[in-house]
Amino acid sequence: MTNELSARYQQHFLAHPVLWGWMLLIGWFGSNALVLATTKLMEMTRGGHQIPFWEPLSWELSSAVMILLLVPVGIYIHDRWLASLSLKGCIGAHLILTLPFSLSHVAGMVGIRHVCYWLMGEQYYFGNIASELLYEYRKDAQTYLTLLLLIFGFRLIYRRLQGEASYLMAESDTEQTEPEKSPEMLLIKKLGREFLIKTADIEWVEASGNYANLHVRGSVYPMRITMDKLEKLLPADFVRIHRSSIVNLHQIQEVQPLDSGDHEITLKAGNTLILSRRYRDSFKNVLSL
Repeated sequence: MTNELSARYQQHFLAHPVLWGWMLLIGWFGSNALVLATTKLMEMTRGGHQIPFWEPLSWELSSAVMILLLVPVGIYIHDRWLASLSLKGCIGAHLILTLPFSLSHVAGMVGIRHVCYWLMGEQYYFGNIASELLYEYRKDAQTYLTLLLLIFGFRLIYRRLQGEASYLMAESDTEQTEPEKSPEMLLIKKLGREFLIKTADIEWVEASGNYANLHVRGSVYPMRITMDKLEKLLPADFVRIHRSSIVNLHQIQEVQPLDSGDHEITLKAGNTLILSRRYRDSFKNVLSL
C-alpha cells in the first residue's frame, strides 16, 4: 500500500512539476511569513509595545509575495540567457542579479505595505532609504542564492526521477565526434537503472534551456544537447518546425493553418505544436520527398 501510494505521488510529481514547485514555494514562504510575523509581535509585546497583528503580518506577507512574483522572472532569465554560460560565468551573473532582485523586491514590498496601511487608515514609513536598502540587500542576496540552490536541487531531483537520455554510441564514436549515421537507440538512465528505447519512438522534442526534452509515449526525458546538434543526429523522419521544437513526421495527425501565418500541428497523442513561418517551406519540402 505504501509503495503504491509513493508511486502514485511520484507519477503526479512527474506529470505536474510546476504545480509541485509552486505548492512547495508558497507553502514555505507562507509558513515562514506567519512564523516571522508572530515572532515579531511577541518580541514587541515583551518590549512593552502593543501593535495590531496585521502590521507584522503585512510586513512579512508583502515581502513573501514580491519574492514569489520575482521567482519566475529569475527562472526565465537563467533558462533564456545564463544556462549556456560556464559555471563561473553563471555564478558571476547570478551574483550581479542579486542587486536588481533586491531593488525590485524592496520597491514592490514597500508599495504593497503602503496599500495595506492605507486600507487600515494608517501611514507606512520605510525609514532612511540608504540604510534600509543596505539592510534589505544583505537579506535579499542570501534569499536569492538560497532560492537558486533550492530550484537547482528541485530540478536535479526531477531529472533523476524522470530519467536522462543519451545516445548509445558505437565504441569507435566519442563525445567529440558525431556518429556517421543516426543512432537507432537511446540510453535512458533513471534512478540508477539503465534501459533502451528506440529513436523512432520519440514523438517530438522541445528545447528547455541547455537541454532537449524528448517526448516518448507519455514520458519526457531530458537530454543535454543543443537543438541544432540534435537535429543533425536525428533521422530524416524528424523535422524542425520551430526554434524550440522538432517533430517526428510519423506522429503527425493533421496540420491546420492559422490566421497568423503559422500552422498548428496535431499529433496522434493529442499534443498540439506550432509550425512557424520560418520553418514552413523546409517542412513542405520534406513532405514532398
